[in-house]
Amino acid sequence: MKVGAFGDIVFEVSDSVIRTFRDFQKTVPARWAVHEILGHEPAAEFIGPGQNEISLPVTLNALFLDGKSIEDEIEVIEKMAAEGAVGTLVVGERVIGKFYLDSISETVSHFGGRGEFTHAEITLSLKHYAERASL
Repeated sequence: MKVGAFGDIVFEVSDSVIRTFRDFQKTVPARWAVHEILGHEPAAEFIGPGQNEISLPVTLNALFLDGKSIEDEIEVIEKMAAEGAVGTLVVGERVIGKFYLDSISETVSHFGGRGEFTHAEITLSLKHYAERASL
């Protein structure tokens, strides 16, 4: 069953594949400028909205990747980041918006007899991609 997607990455759960995230975290920042004023409290000025940020922790277990290796899964994601890929983030039926992969962190906790990854935790850090505003 499809749980969601980010660009070409499909998050799904089935008998043979578990590729999904947990603890979906969204940050909605605001942009403020703080002006220092001699002898007075600084004055804050609202500039506008910031970029929404999404954090998606993903657990990868080699037993549930339908024959693919964890290394292959990570390589695809790293390539997306290296190429500056922008993708639509979908969770369930809800389109969250266009995002780019700002960073990836990975922790490999288990290895097989030949050094292959058998269990890894990766976190995809996404930032909202806004089309350029016309000046």
